[in-house]
Amino acid sequence: MIASRDRGAIVGVAEWMPARMTLPGRAVEPVAAVSGVAVRPTHRRQGRLRAMMRRQLDALNAGAQHSAVLVASEPMIYQRFGYGPATLGSRYTVEKRGLQVETRSKSTGRIELVSADEARRTFPGLLERVQAERAGEVFRWDFQWDYLLGRYDDGTKSEPYFVRYVDGEVLGGYGIYRIEADPTGGFDRSIRLVELCAPTPAAYLGLWSYLVSIDLVPKIETGWRPVDEPIRWALSDYRAMRCERTCERTFVRLIDVAEALARRRYQPKGSLVLAVRDPFCPWNEGGYRIEAGEEGEAAISRTGVAGSDLALDVSTLGSLYLGGLSASVLARAGLVEELSLGALEKADRLFGVSAPPFCSVSF
Repeated sequence: MIASRDRGAIVGVAEWMPARMTLPGRAVEPVAAVSGVAVRPTHRRQGRLRAMMRRQLDALNAGAQHSAVLVASEPMIYQRFGYGPATLGSRYTVEKRGLQVETRSKSTGRIELVSADEARRTFPGLLERVQAERAGEVFRWDFQWDYLLGRYDDGTKSEPYFVRYVDGEVLGGYGIYRIEADPTGGFDRSIRLVELCAPTPAAYLGLWSYLVSIDLVPKIETGWRPVDEPIRWALSDYRAMRCERTCERTFVRLIDVAEALARRRYQPKGSLVLAVRDPFCPWNEGGYRIEAGEEGEAAISRTGVAGSDLALDVSTLGSLYLGGLSASVLARAGLVEELSLGALEKADRLFGVSAPPFCSVSF
């Protein structure tokens, strides 16, 4: 932990934790998860946050960390330090009166309610297998499971329920939810879907069918879910589901640009040269040639900026890194400069992923 002091008293902190994050190509790589960053209101506008970020990034670079990831309380705080929004998430509401989940396939699985102890024993392994399939996922730490399962509840929330989908004797998926009271004192209660993990369509539809079928609770409100949540298209009424909010989930900072670019996979057989600006970490300034091979593996080489295809800040490269934002979109926002004809289209293909990156874990 890095601490900022004033006359011996701690007035600012910034820490990071070793973490694992799934990169495009299903590669799970170590990253630094930055968390617990704060400055007392009495000591803001004094350069303390900047000094802590400076020291932290220098230390991470010296420790050979290629990337850092964080969840920002306010979106514009960290971009000046080279972080770019890299994953998005959405919150949904499902009005479930008269609603059904429709499917053409017959499920062979069953739904079971389980205890917190059983959930603690079986849920983490399944989540890790699912997280390894999607870019952007940061693997949950053990201590977070205790909070999620209600072992350290502050008493202000309702008790969680734990439900699993089992096919034969094999765990196929799980859900964690709460029943929340009507804040007006009436009977308009809601299901708060805390987490749903289902690697197969059968488990996914089975768990959603169970949630929709719960009596006397007219709506479901989700926590953060992927922006491509597919359940809408299995509902008997598509419009019963609405998106309440979409915003960025995690920000990525490339600490060692060459090493970070080499860790992920790309669409096969492509080449691109990037001119990267990084005034906060000047060791990254310069050109980078990406040569993607037959299997999407990349050879990264440092070059001069002359002859580059695209020019961009390192924060913008952080937004491209997981494939969640495209170079073409960012160029229309004035964040990427196309230096050679067709380079934006090449970058869109090279960095493209099959599913939008997502991070189900908050930290």
